Amino acid sequence: MLKQLFVMGSCLLFFSLALFQSTLVFSQGDEISKVAIETVKRQIRLPAGTEIRFIEKQESQIPGFYAVKLVISSVDKDMPVVLYVNQTGEKVILGNLFVNGENVTAKEAGSPTTKKIDMAILDLDRSPSLGPRGARVTIVEFSNFQCPHCMDSWTKLKPLLARSPKEVRYIFKHFPFQSEGRPFELSEMAAAAQEVNSEAFWLVHDFFFTAEGQNVAKLDKKLVQTRVEQLLREKKVDMKAFQATLESGKGRQRVLDDRTLGNKLRITATPTKVVNGDIIVGSTADAVLEKYLAK
Repeated sequence: MLKQLFVMGSCLLFFSLALFQSTLVFSQGDEISKVAIETVKRQIRLPAGTEIRFIEKQESQIPGFYAVKLVISSVDKDMPVVLYVNQTGEKVILGNLFVNGENVTAKEAGSPTTKKIDMAILDLDRSPSLGPRGARVTIVEFSNFQCPHCMDSWTKLKPLLARSPKEVRYIFKHFPFQSEGRPFELSEMAAAAQEVNSEAFWLVHDFFFTAEGQNVAKLDKKLVQTRVEQLLREKKVDMKAFQATLESGKGRQRVLDDRTLGNKLRITATPTKVVNGDIIVGSTADAVLEKYLAK
């Protein structure tokens, strides 16, 4: 019997201490990893698109149990975890193992790692942008015009772009969640304006991310389009080009291309940013982005 060996519960990724009989009984070997993976799937609420990978299995300091290391891979990071599975695969322990005061589980698991993305795969020049190509900080944001968090994100970003116009480049990517319905229609209109010219896109973009624009977005599609066209006419945008692009489906195709890219990156929420290769999910505080300028 090991001295001073005990298991303490943790709150890591909704973990709760669980010692239970598994309904899935496998033979030894690789089947032990299957028990661990199935346990995580059943006991932890994971966001859509999360992947679980087996890393290794080794004898643990709990007699009769293996330490099974997995990686829970989300959009922005890889989170290593260790579970303890007995040799028959009937019992599983979720939680932290402490030996002589040391958190053995945390040591065996290791630290989470932030994912890095090659910015070249994002096809930056194809999307509307603000700021120079050679900027020190490049922000690619997957956004949805009917997401209040996206509006909040843009509201926070505008002052940063104004303060550092030569140091920050911002690229917009369309990422409505539905393949049909009003959110997709808004993106389609903005993308059609994008096909006309950059100024037209940012005019529509900025309008949708205002209180008035959010109210207009709740109206019928035809009424929304009428208001958008009125806005473009006031700035002398080529209306024939805009309407032709909208009717031809070129705007829709731009949205579909951005959605395909986002799906490849396993993006499941908006706003999601890629900042100099780092993925950041959610509305980002100014201080976080300022750190990239300070590096």
